[in-house]
Amino acid sequence: MECKRLYVMAQYDEETEIRLNKIKKSLLDAGITGNLASDFPNHITLGSFELDKESELKNKIRKICKSTKKIPISFDNIGLFGMKVLFIAPSVTYELLNLQEPFNHSYPDNFNWVAHTTMILDEPDIIQKALPIVAENFSSFSGYIESVVLYEYSPSRFILKENLI
Repeated sequence: MECKRLYVMAQYDEETEIRLNKIKKSLLDAGITGNLASDFPNHITLGSFELDKESELKNKIRKICKSTKKIPISFDNIGLFGMKVLFIAPSVTYELLNLQEPFNHSYPDNFNWVAHTTMILDEPDIIQKALPIVAENFSSFSGYIESVVLYEYSPSRFILKENLI
């Protein structure tokens, strides 16, 4: 049985969401229907927590968002976690690290956190088919992180969304 967890995620502006969804649509158009990470809007996961942290996380997110400006972000890379996850990654900036830092204790070793937006999770043979499609439909672009959200997963339950200033 899958363990329920809370996830803090940075979400993008509408233009960025549209661009990332076009890349996912190119996979669907090519007949690749694996797990396109569509339970949530496109995002960067900032941390994963036990369910008993919900109240604490809500307060932390509200406080952070009241003092953090929208974060410019530049998507410049395609990457893999092994051959099971294909993602698009932003260049990591000081502002992005500052947004993630309050949640980094969910990753015991800071080197485990990789800023990324998952395009597809699947078996290696599907990832091998998806990689050239994503590469063909991707070019560097810029956007913004505009909000921080809190979800419970699995199944997904929306809890909170706070906009950055």
